[in-house]
Amino acid sequence: MKREAASGFTYLPARTLESLKGIELVARSLVEGALLGLHRSPYHGFSSEFAGDRKYAPGDSIRYLDWKALARSGKYYIKEFEEESNLKSYILLDGSGSMAMSDPAGHPVKFHYACYLAAAFCYLMYQQRDASGLFVYSDRILRASPARAGRANLTALLGTLESLKPEGATRNGACLRQIAEQLPRRSLAILFSDLFSLDGDFAPALRLLRFKQCEVILFQVLNDAELTFPYRGRVELQDLETGQRLELEAEPVRDAYLKRLEEHNRKLRNLCDSMNFMFETLSSSTPFERALAAYFAKREKLF
Repeated sequence: MKREAASGFTYLPARTLESLKGIELVARSLVEGALLGLHRSPYHGFSSEFAGDRKYAPGDSIRYLDWKALARSGKYYIKEFEEESNLKSYILLDGSGSMAMSDPAGHPVKFHYACYLAAAFCYLMYQQRDASGLFVYSDRILRASPARAGRANLTALLGTLESLKPEGATRNGACLRQIAEQLPRRSLAILFSDLFSLDGDFAPALRLLRFKQCEVILFQVLNDAELTFPYRGRVELQDLETGQRLELEAEPVRDAYLKRLEEHNRKLRNLCDSMNFMFETLSSSTPFERALAAYFAKREKLF
């Protein structure tokens, strides 16, 4: 996968870094707690533990030069620290085959779109010196990275996103339940999925997160074909998780499909509303920086 020079990673291009300037993601638990009405500074209240060295890069502060390493090797290294942060956030990413669906209009594959958004949130938490972790799942948990703060952690998370390929079946509820059991209390969970396949564990998993006083944001990532069913005439559709194929006449089923999608999302939204969780449907045809800006504008009004 081609990497961009701005950050070294495809999913964190320069335009994303620019769009995140001045944005602070304050957890609802903090807003509703002792810091009500205040924007907390991410630079207070941390303790740091030495995590290791990395090579010096132009622009690094000499304040953190490892002088002992310089004396031993004659080379410049920067000390890095793992920071204890006030907020632990977790990206929950659906890596199943349905997320690989392409868009007839040539817009980003849903999974790639979700990865751009996930990378933006990871970078935002890094900017705030808060901790971020990552869970990737399909019909089982594929990757699990604990929440940590610091540049090394951001690089590791972005590297993981670069390496992923969506495939296999999905079990949103069962996997979310396993993840919920591992998340610490009062953490922030940000879910990216098409949320089409919801098994019987889905609602209980959300209830467990609510019980643990976690804030949960659910981003349903769909493409325009799924949102509008633009097909005409006889078409063949394939289930990307099972491989099953279905031939049908598009026009007679369009209204029924759209009605069923609307009903599905209405139930999902009502479930989230009942737990005070945010639910947003995003189209991969919308530039992701614009989608992020719209979300944060809405979030600021709610808070």
